[in-house]
Amino acid sequence: MLKNVGVIVLIVIMVTSILQYNLPPSPRICGLLGGPSITAPRVKLRDGRYLAYKETGVPKENAKFKIIFVHGFGGSRHSVAVAAYLPWEVVEELGLYIVSFDRPGYGESDPDPKRTLKSMAFDIEELADQLKLGNKFYLIGYSMGGHAVWEDQWAQRVVHYIPWLTYWWNTQKLFPGSSVAAGKAVLSEQDIEIKHKKIKLRADHMGDDDFLVPFTLQRYIAQKLPWIQYHELAGAGHLFPYAEGMAEAILSSMLLGEK
Repeated sequence: MLKNVGVIVLIVIMVTSILQYNLPPSPRICGLLGGPSITAPRVKLRDGRYLAYKETGVPKENAKFKIIFVHGFGGSRHSVAVAAYLPWEVVEELGLYIVSFDRPGYGESDPDPKRTLKSMAFDIEELADQLKLGNKFYLIGYSMGGHAVWEDQWAQRVVHYIPWLTYWWNTQKLFPGSSVAAGKAVLSEQDIEIKHKKIKLRADHMGDDDFLVPFTLQRYIAQKLPWIQYHELAGAGHLFPYAEGMAEAILSSMLLGEK
């Protein structure tokens, strides 16, 4: 009997040690002791978190179109794909005001330990309200930034309820993890060409030669959400918004209805 109790205690100690070892490190909060300094303007959300943002384009009060841009994996408020190589004369002609922000836990935005499928949408709503964007603005998400509209619910449940498992998976070396996180993502021919030209990544369109986010997934989402006006580009890869002239084409289609 005592032997069995000893084995159980040993197992509990081992499991507890493994869980503690795989707990993600405490976040370094901007502006607090030990954390990075604050350099960006930020809004304070209703739950006390701060969201850092960046404004580009014409002054907000003179804008014809107001856009909130959501960056992708590994990006930040500086990674504004639809404006990175947009000629200033186009910005002025269209009257574009674009605000991008660091998603929770990125850059100078506080992490959201209570993140849910709806929390990002509420963050965007609060950002728009505090910046007084009015009753109408446009939302563009690039790559993983598209999760503001649709998310992998199972992945989000794992992150929310078992954070240590997500941390372990992203840091372990035994099994293949995220090719994107490891910098080993497979790129299409167009992506390689764009990368070699050193055109930085420039959004609700999709390329049929995208190896990072397969077009079959986008087709499935479009079938489930019939209000989506889905556009698929032949031969385009994941980085296609950074191709020459593409940002202007995306915005003209979205804002002016041009083909």
